[in-house]
Amino acid sequence: MPADDERDNLVNVLPHAQFLGNWIYEYLPTLSRGSPCGVPTPTLRAEYTTVELNQGAAMAFEAAIAAEQSRLAGETLWYRMVVGGSMPRYVRIRPRASLAAILGERADQVLPEKVNSLISKITFETLNLRPNMLVNVTPQPSR
Repeated sequence: MPADDERDNLVNVLPHAQFLGNWIYEYLPTLSRGSPCGVPTPTLRAEYTTVELNQGAAMAFEAAIAAEQSRLAGETLWYRMVVGGSMPRYVRIRPRASLAAILGERADQVLPEKVNSLISKITFETLNLRPNMLVNVTPQPSR
């Protein structure tokens, strides 16, 4: 029961937890290709890239990424962090059907060379959807 799990979490976990981050990102449709609302297509895998920039580099970074936007081959979604950590930071999500698709598109992982000097740190990760962990909760009518 999801409601019971949430109550248990509030009582037994949260008082003892220290969160490493609580970020808020905004979707950047002018840098992205795919979803107009910023919601990734549900797939079994997704490439998740975090890009941390040098201070003062955000405008040049966004201009360089926007210039390459028309060359994107598959769904590629960009987000800018607005609250919660070291800024400027961006996240790119590229939903893909399989690990083979991600590996087959390794050349597309690379960002435009002109942004290399703007980046202080970049991390590539693969997200794996576990359908058995999805919870379909139907709201109960109020009485």
